[in-house]
Amino acid sequence: MSEESEYQGKFILIKPWLVEIIKVVKKDLKNEHLKIDREFCKRYFMGKNILQIQPEEMAPAYEKDIAEGNLGLGEFIASRWLLKWTELYDYFESKLSAIQDDFEQLETLSSEQSLPIVEGASKEFGAKNTYIFSIFNSVVFPEEILAKLRERALTETDKVEEQQKKNKEAETMEKMQRRHERETSALKDRFEKKLSGLQKKYLRDTESLKKQISGLQKK
Repeated sequence: MSEESEYQGKFILIKPWLVEIIKVVKKDLKNEHLKIDREFCKRYFMGKNILQIQPEEMAPAYEKDIAEGNLGLGEFIASRWLLKWTELYDYFESKLSAIQDDFEQLETLSSEQSLPIVEGASKEFGAKNTYIFSIFNSVVFPEEILAKLRERALTETDKVEEQQKKNKEAETMEKMQRRHERETSALKDRFEKKLSGLQKKYLRDTESLKKQISGLQKK
């Protein structure tokens, strides 16, 4: 497999998390790629302010360009994401060097060797990050281990998104409750002020009526 097709394959595998990956390296891409690559910007972001482009807009553009063979962009995104996860790299380096000193020369890992590494990394860093790291860094796990890790990563992502949705709904309800309380409080204040005004008017009218009655009695 050529290096170009290898990176195309990697980005197919991590597609469910590409927006999240772009969020992590967004600043690097804007400062070190989009400000320089005018043709790329012209092709995908014509008439848009680079500073205002969101990861959700960036992801499809980078996915398409990498799929068409832009190896450099694939390497750039992968390397910058990996740089954000030095602790995860240190974890893998420790575990793999325990198997072989020159771990970068490992051609394959057995299931027995792979499982403890995957379990430990998933527990500490999450299945999603462990999977993305394994793909970008070409960790030589058996295919069945990678497949199971990917399923765990997808399940983890679904749970996180579901929780985020619930949190957003709860936040919306809380905002509605606070708004209702503010409106109720304002309505109560207006009612109390109006009632106070009516009471004062009643007292004035009563006093005036008393004076009128007293005047009539004197006559």
